[in-house]
Amino acid sequence: MRILHTSDWHLGQNFYSKSRAAEHQAFLDWLLETAQAHQVDAIIVAGDIFDTAFRRQAMPRTL
Repeated sequence: MRILHTSDWHLGQNFYSKSRAAEHQAFLDWLLETAQAHQVDAIIVAGDIFDTAFRRQAMPRTL
């Protein structure tokens, strides 16, 4: 069984007033491509997926 472990994505986080949405989307695209390329059976996400409890509505659609 192949397991990919990742953590602390902090989706929805801004850097000062700059949105990191494009960076987060690029990471998620890379993660899925990597998982497929290496025939990963499971992805474990430890730590914070979202930056705050009050995530933006668009972020769950991205996932």
